[in-house]
Amino acid sequence: MTNHPLGDELYAAYASGALSGPMRLLIEAQASVSQEIARERDAAEAVAGLMLESVEPAPMRASSLSEIFAVIESEEAGIGEASAFRPGAGDAASSRAARAAGQALFELLALPEAVRDLALEKGAWSFAGPGVRSMELMRDGSAKAELIRLEPGRGVPHHGHDGREFTLVLTGAFHDGRDRYATGELCAADPSTEHKPVAEAGEVCIALAVTDGPLAFTGPLGWVQRALGV
Repeated sequence: MTNHPLGDELYAAYASGALSGPMRLLIEAQASVSQEIARERDAAEAVAGLMLESVEPAPMRASSLSEIFAVIESEEAGIGEASAFRPGAGDAASSRAARAAGQALFELLALPEAVRDLALEKGAWSFAGPGVRSMELMRDGSAKAELIRLEPGRGVPHHGHDGREFTLVLTGAFHDGRDRYATGELCAADPSTEHKPVAEAGEVCIALAVTDGPLAFTGPLGWVQRALGV
């Protein structure tokens, strides 16, 4: 299922600005690792641009310019607030922590620009299971974008889907019992899909997962999920 097509409607929605933030991020990230997707995106934007030229311009509000400058000033005010990491006095624990922090930063810096900038802003992984970490990047209504980091041989529990899920592999590869997905490839799932993504041996797998509905776990975790009403 290499570079599963997202469909002309999604590219048109992207070009018109109608897509949710997480879905826009997905297309931008895939376009950065796939020339084919970049061409599809650029073609949709070109068509949208031609259509826009035929639309009568709408007048701007008198306050529009001052609002834009206010946003720019607030963004600039937040630059440089985070302090640099300073390891401890050189003990073994501090050295290990410094190496782990360096490795984590190296992994994030290697990601596509749109994803990398959000990840560096968030800056921390959350525990999601043995050998599995997650990092939420953004939400927009029911849509969510998050990074999933799988150690080699590790994976997320077997699950189904209440909505659609698109998983773009950014580094490494995983298999889910149905197919194999390598760097730059997209796994598409819907309510008819049940799978268990597991990273292949050798390299950490980092993927961008975009969902418009919660995951529905099966097995023991599914029982817990239903008991808690989540």
